[in-house]
Amino acid sequence: MRRPVSIFAALCALAAGACARNPDADLWDCQFAVQKDNAGRSATDIAEREQSIAACMSERGYHLDPRNSACTTGSATPQCYQK
Repeated sequence: MRRPVSIFAALCALAAGACARNPDADLWDCQFAVQKDNAGRSATDIAEREQSIAACMSERGYHLDPRNSACTTGSATPQCYQK
């Protein structure tokens, strides 16, 4: 009787892992939402977009990797963000 319970638990764990978000998907969603609201090309628009992306990622629980000097606020690479 113990075996069906362990199989069920394993299947639940796999399903939960499959539904978990990752930095790639979250960054894509943030970039899309920000671009939808701010598609300007001026320096001010670009700066606002970068701040909005950083804020969106922060709301999703990510922060910039302080060890990577190539990562700046509003960075567009998922490798720059950590949970």
